[in-house]
Amino acid sequence: MTELLADIAEPDVAILANGALPSGDALEILLGARVLVACDGAAAKAVALGRLPDFVVGDGDSLSDSDRASLGERFLQVAEQDTNDLAKAFRFSCSNFPSARTLVVLGAHGLREDHFLGNVSRLPDFAEEFARASERPHGACIAMVTDNGRFDVVLGSRSFATRIGEAMSVFAFRACANVTSDGLAWPLDHVDLDALWKGTLNRADKETVVISAKSPVVVYRPLA
Repeated sequence: MTELLADIAEPDVAILANGALPSGDALEILLGARVLVACDGAAAKAVALGRLPDFVVGDGDSLSDSDRASLGERFLQVAEQDTNDLAKAFRFSCSNFPSARTLVVLGAHGLREDHFLGNVSRLPDFAEEFARASERPHGACIAMVTDNGRFDVVLGSRSFATRIGEAMSVFAFRACANVTSDGLAWPLDHVDLDALWKGTLNRADKETVVISAKSPVVVYRPLA
């Protein structure tokens, strides 16, 4: 397991979305999760990867009658259509595992770029809800992992253990983020990132990088 993912190698909860199949370190996270929640379209993928989901959540439109029968009580149907299955699986996880400190989203990329961008943009909402629902809000950590990198959310302020020269990008999906940094090669000094590209393609200049923002921002670090 690469050092970048070591702290989430065995998350309390992993959610498998119906995107590209995780491989490498991302697959190890799926197999090592204490609880695996699959979106309904990803249930068969989880089994194919060697892990039977503990719960399958969604509107059920991706499951056959035989699939539902085989899942039994592991399938939780949420009929509303205002949110996608990833959001449904996330809400289920927040409600049912309040003592969880780590939650990792897998399989959220790869098949459709519009779905992937939408999923990444939901991370600040997910992180806020996870922190509110957790019995340990100050230690709660939510991340999205792909085969290529890791997305994390900064709520207020957060320190990242880094390698000097490590690539880092900061994205604000809300207005007035007012971002500051310590340890980036190109410092952010109370910058409002009002376009997605504005905080990208930076790099660590210290072994610890601190990002602070008045509204949630998303930090991306590639695995290589």
